[in-house]
Amino acid sequence: MSGLTTGSKIRKFFEQNVISRLENWQEQLFKGDLYSFETELCAQLSALHDEVCEVVLPAAADQVYEKLAAKAKEDGCRKIIARPVQIRLSTGSYIEVDSPYTKVPAAGYQEKRHLLAGHWSLIGSASPALYDKVGFCAALGPSYDTAHQALTKFGVRLGLSSVREISNRLAQACHTAGEAELSTQSGESLAGKRVVIALDGGRTRIRQNSGTYTNKGYEQYDTAWCEPKLFVIDVLDEEGQLDRAELPIYGCRFDQEHLFDLLESYLTKLKIKDAEYVQLLGDGASWIWNNVPALLRRMGVAEDKIIETLDAYHGTGYVHKLVEMMNSRVSEKEKPNLLKKFLNWFWDGQAGKVAQSCRKIFKYSNELTDRYMAYLEKHEKRMQYADYKAGNLMCGSGIIESGVRRIINLRFKNTSAFWDKPAVEKLYFLRAALLSKRWDTVIQNLAR
Repeated sequence: MSGLTTGSKIRKFFEQNVISRLENWQEQLFKGDLYSFETELCAQLSALHDEVCEVVLPAAADQVYEKLAAKAKEDGCRKIIARPVQIRLSTGSYIEVDSPYTKVPAAGYQEKRHLLAGHWSLIGSASPALYDKVGFCAALGPSYDTAHQALTKFGVRLGLSSVREISNRLAQACHTAGEAELSTQSGESLAGKRVVIALDGGRTRIRQNSGTYTNKGYEQYDTAWCEPKLFVIDVLDEEGQLDRAELPIYGCRFDQEHLFDLLESYLTKLKIKDAEYVQLLGDGASWIWNNVPALLRRMGVAEDKIIETLDAYHGTGYVHKLVEMMNSRVSEKEKPNLLKKFLNWFWDGQAGKVAQSCRKIFKYSNELTDRYMAYLEKHEKRMQYADYKAGNLMCGSGIIESGVRRIINLRFKNTSAFWDKPAVEKLYFLRAALLSKRWDTVIQNLAR
């Protein structure tokens, strides 16, 4: 279609559906009905969007056809023919255009035999603007149903099953492309910065076929709790606060080896070996301390740049419990003063001294008190809170506790919500990208 004909058709639609309504809209505004005016205007602009796409996309597809076919032939594809491909636009409407289709694809073309789908970065039939909207709403809300309501409210016409399908396809596409490649901006680096890395685990119920059936023949499922493990990478300013000019990075996996692989991919890309230092935060979980410091050293971070820090509030909790469990060994009147003394030692970096004093009091300790005292002794080198405060470092792991709650619990730990394990592991990324304010970066990198 010629540019003149295309322009005339769009101009005619605009005149009939926008220009012709101006007087009516002015009358609505005169009567104070701003809501109806804006609602009708948005509906007409949405219709104009579809009208423009109906004339522009087929014309553009015709123009780029030979270029895409020639490039595919150079790459080794054979038997390239014309086939229609459906494109679902950001409004939910479908447009059908002709695309070069390779019947015998070369390496790298198997997943995108419709060459136009790769050229325009479609996921399934969804356009980038559509999977941007759908994925954002699905990650933001507590359920797919809420996302569907939001999309319908703002003029995107698609069913609930489409919301779920597009979200899962988007999550899979992000997983295939590589989270570290999508989440980071060009030139982004941790070189020369005060980096903090924190790790913890969350909870999600997984739906797995049990192999049994009800009397009516329905398949039964096991719904076990699983622990997804989450990390956050962030930057501290000179005052020891999170640097608001820097965006955090989250990563989540069920398997800890996969988690460390993902963490390594981010840290390599961001040049962690050139950071001013790296503060590592966590609770007493051995999977953190047995693996992450070694990973950092293997990546070239100098030993004296790695600062291992145990979350202070886990430690103080154990101090409180030890004093509470002293019972008749220490009178109720003496306990407040003893607790105050222990906490002073604790915050001064002498957790081992607290444990030694407790061992003298608990002449016949039990398994629980032994565990608490061993915890304080084992992690004393990670409890140098006076030094951390002096160096404007963090003492608590609130950044990862908050991350677990917001990324995992509020979206994927809902009552009666059971997830397919491989699928939900990829969906964590969408939620993390949104809450770290990296969503637009992810979509732009993916669309390119």
